[in-house]
Amino acid sequence: MSEPDPRLDVVHPSGHVMFRSCRGGYLHSVVLSEVVADVDAERLAQAVLRTADVSHLKAVMEIRQEILDAGFSPSAELPTPADLARAEAALDDHELGGKQL
Repeated sequence: MSEPDPRLDVVHPSGHVMFRSCRGGYLHSVVLSEVVADVDAERLAQAVLRTADVSHLKAVMEIRQEILDAGFSPSAELPTPADLARAEAALDDHELGGKQL
């Protein structure tokens, strides 16, 4: 496994969920604070999924840029910067427990 890249770290707006990814979008680790033990399971799952999605997409954007820099066109199946922007907006709008913790 690769080492985590701090540029790919993403923290949920609550500050209680963090994802670390490696080059290529591989998950390295997840950090949850004790506060999340009191959060509704569905809200916590959404926080985890949204935070992970942004971290993964940030890593994929690096690969996409490398493909472009090499003079090639990325596959249409590869996420785009617009996909990352949508994921970031969805994360920014997410709350845990009905409020930002």
